[in-house]
Amino acid sequence: MTLSRISFVVFVLLGMLMTGCNSPEVLDDLGARTWKLVDQDSTAITFPDDFKGKIIVTGYIFTNCPGVCPAITANMKKISSQISDMKDVHFVGITFDPMRDRPSVLREYMNKFDLSERRFTFLTGDSATVYSLLDRVGIRTEMQPDTTAGGYRFNHTNQINLIDRRGRTRTEYGGSMVPPEHVVEDINKLQ
Repeated sequence: MTLSRISFVVFVLLGMLMTGCNSPEVLDDLGARTWKLVDQDSTAITFPDDFKGKIIVTGYIFTNCPGVCPAITANMKKISSQISDMKDVHFVGITFDPMRDRPSVLREYMNKFDLSERRFTFLTGDSATVYSLLDRVGIRTEMQPDTTAGGYRFNHTNQINLIDRRGRTRTEYGGSMVPPEHVVEDINKLQ
């Protein structure tokens, strides 16, 4: 192999290594828009502005979910348990069932999963605002009749997003199935 060919191969390999170390690419700038919501204590929250300066791991759930939502929430809890320095990272759950998931219901849901308020916030709001946000982040829902779940349930996207300190979506994951260490690795890249 010639010296120029070896140099080229080394250059390509270094480029591949450096690309693997880069932060996840920006998918969307949520900071260009805000959504007025309320948390589990009925405190007004402007999303994502009230979390600027923090890295946010955001999951999308409804509390009457018989399937994937508890797995999404449990996975977010596992991810949080693997982060040693939590001061710059916060976990947010956003319901897509604002009709039933009032603040007190979200509080009960957090208690059921033993989620710390220092690490977790769950949000709800009026339907138009919630669905505007969900549409922006690519969460799709379809309401289905269900007599066992309060009259209806949802088929929905299984997703967790990683949002940087400036309110920009950096990565989307399969919410219930992403290995926690993958999310932690991406969080570390944003630190």
